[in-house]
Amino acid sequence: MRINKLLSSFAELGDTIESIIAGVGQEMILNDEQEYKIRLVMNELVMNIFKYSDADKVSVCADYYDMQLKIQLEDNGSGFESKKITERNVQDENLLMCESGRGVFLVKIMADSLKYSEVGNAVAVTLKLD
Repeated sequence: MRINKLLSSFAELGDTIESIIAGVGQEMILNDEQEYKIRLVMNELVMNIFKYSDADKVSVCADYYDMQLKIQLEDNGSGFESKKITERNVQDENLLMCESGRGVFLVKIMADSLKYSEVGNAVAVTLKLD
């Protein structure tokens, strides 16, 4: 299963998530936890792009095979220094009471792999769905 979409707003994300879930659902029966993982990962990553970057388009490519869902997102923005975000300790006293800033941390917990491009305008995530 392969799904390719181009998003120009966060509002379009719901249809893309449903397409991914339906595509994987043709190959296997997803349980609630697996669906939740897909929704959380997609929501957090795409929201960060539209909220924090200068991008106005996001390319989404999702491939499912061998019980793994691989999602690649690439935007047309200038990118960011991902190392600061992926290595940030969200349990730090200065960040603990903040209402935001935990999205990438949650994705790291849920995903089996998370890798940003060097420029920071593309991210690849793998979710094992076994």
